[in-house]
Amino acid sequence: MRIAMVGVRGIPASVGGAEHAVEELTRELTARGHEVIVYSRRTYVGDTPPPQVGRRIITAGLAGKHLETFTHTATALADVLRRGADVVHLHSPGPALLIWLPKLAGISTVLTIHAPDWERQKWSPPARWALRWGLACGMRLADEVTAVSKGLAQELSARFGRQVHYVPNGIRPAQPLPPRAIARWGLERRPYVLTVGRVVPEKRLDLLLDAWAELSAADKAGAVLVVVGDVTASPYGLACRRRRGADVEFLGNQTGDVLSELYSNAELVVLPSALEGMSLVLLEAAAYGQCILAADIPANLDIMGQSIVYFHSKDRLDLRRQLRLILGDQELRRSKSESATAQALASSTWSAAAEILERVYHRAVLQDGGL
Repeated sequence: MRIAMVGVRGIPASVGGAEHAVEELTRELTARGHEVIVYSRRTYVGDTPPPQVGRRIITAGLAGKHLETFTHTATALADVLRRGADVVHLHSPGPALLIWLPKLAGISTVLTIHAPDWERQKWSPPARWALRWGLACGMRLADEVTAVSKGLAQELSARFGRQVHYVPNGIRPAQPLPPRAIARWGLERRPYVLTVGRVVPEKRLDLLLDAWAELSAADKAGAVLVVVGDVTASPYGLACRRRRGADVEFLGNQTGDVLSELYSNAELVVLPSALEGMSLVLLEAAAYGQCILAADIPANLDIMGQSIVYFHSKDRLDLRRQLRLILGDQELRRSKSESATAQALASSTWSAAAEILERVYHRAVLQDGGL
């Protein structure tokens, strides 16, 4: 089967949960004998070498927060129509605005919703309207629809009156690394609390920075807060940087072995986000055997149950209280790290996700594909 992945920024993935998911699924689907084409943007992949699995095709698009996704999706779908595919797999509601193009050509379509993007604060009202309209188009026209969280799948199914398949993100067993590369920041000799993710309002980095600033030196026990993510790319990020205290380190975006070392050697990983589909950071931290503190939003509870520690979403005082509790209890950190790893590896693998998705593709192809 030839599968065209459209709507992500590209592979190899550097940042972005959808991009990492597509890269992992491409690896699994290729191993199952499918031909996978991932349409990519030059602004994202740059001059990086082609991925080791699947096929990457770079098509044109206009730069800009509001134009890039739409124009790149249009050129990608034009290439699909010329090249042909058995299934066009669209990712996220924005690209679904153009789902009618492959439908008119009689190509089967699958839509995946990675998160409720229409609720993100970074978008202007017209952009949120476009995302809601894209969601409506995709839910109406796609042959099959999937979502990465159980709660999101149930919500969309009830709202639009159609089946939405739950296809969770996966995780692979991780091999912890000693603190070598991160020694440049002195983190081989200092305990640290780690947070990883895009620096956008719904990720609530501001909440974590304020809660951390309110902890006493005794509460922190010599630990520093390490932030992985670009704080220079938006007014929100710059505002977060201005909150920086002497015991906060901003490391920018990190990938590969550096990110692996950061996960491997942290005392605690914190996810303050108030909006997620299914967080890959959550799964990655669990795979590295970390104790995790996260907001008690349904997407986190669905996948991790009681294997991690939660704070009340958007509640700075409760976040501060839980930070103080965990940093002061080594046995709690040890027991929660073990339970989180067992829970993540038992419930979420890329192989299982690819197996479900393969069945979804076959269901889509059995339908007529057209409008």
